Amino acid sequence: MTEPAASDPRTARLRLQAGRAAVEIAPGVGGRVSALEVGGWDLLRRHGWTDGEWGAFVMAPWAGRLRLGRVAWGGRTWQVPPNEGPHALHGTVMAVPFNVLEVGPTSARLEAPLGADWPFAGRVVQRVELSERRLRLRLELHADREPMPGILGWHPWFHRRASRLDDAAVQTGDVAVVVHPAYRAELDAHGLPTGAVGAPPAAPVDDVLLNVIAPPVVRWPGGPTLSLHSPEAQAWIVYTAHPDGVCVEPVTGLPDGLNGGLLGDPPVARPGKPLIATFEIAWG
Repeated sequence: MTEPAASDPRTARLRLQAGRAAVEIAPGVGGRVSALEVGGWDLLRRHGWTDGEWGAFVMAPWAGRLRLGRVAWGGRTWQVPPNEGPHALHGTVMAVPFNVLEVGPTSARLEAPLGADWPFAGRVVQRVELSERRLRLRLELHADREPMPGILGWHPWFHRRASRLDDAAVQTGDVAVVVHPAYRAELDAHGLPTGAVGAPPAAPVDDVLLNVIAPPVVRWPGGPTLSLHSPEAQAWIVYTAHPDGVCVEPVTGLPDGLNGGLLGDPPVARPGKPLIATFEIAWG
């Protein structure tokens, strides 16, 4: 484990290592997993034009878009600041600094408040555990004073072509994403669910997939194969339209799911009873 000194907290990294697997964590940028190395291959995008385009970041207390930044719950309505046109995207902790609570050679635990833009007092805690054959992430959404709705998820950006760590010129073929849903949520022009479902796409491009019947697989020809597991996920969002990366995102509710919709009322975190989600990336 290393924690290099840095004048800019955004550049500081925690490094965990287990055999030929390693991860780096960026506490100053959403506590995200900023790198994943497996068997000499570099698998996650380490940089992006925006903080929404690299690493594997936490989405909380909502995932995806929140229509017009509005939360209507329990007979009351609140407004959160939009950050993607008229909508609010990916929650409040995507790029905020996380406090490092614990760190060891193969695990770390980090925490961040939900912030002043969220109408309920609360916080998220993420635990990162690495072994030689898997990365396990556990996310807790804590309500500090009163019940609140919440949806959790992760947004990993996998390289379209993985590179060797010892020679970046050696690359795999284009990544393949294999996922078997029963349905997809129909989306409007803003990428928000309409309340209807349709047949699954032959090849996901930017889709919210429901009733996924087996763990999604991310496979690089000539390189590693990853199996993705999240028992709490109610949907998987798959995005393959970016020229440099693909996303396979487990989420415990749909975009705009805090306002109800296709999956009904959102889950609720209560004081002393946090919402919990897990995400495991396995290989070997």
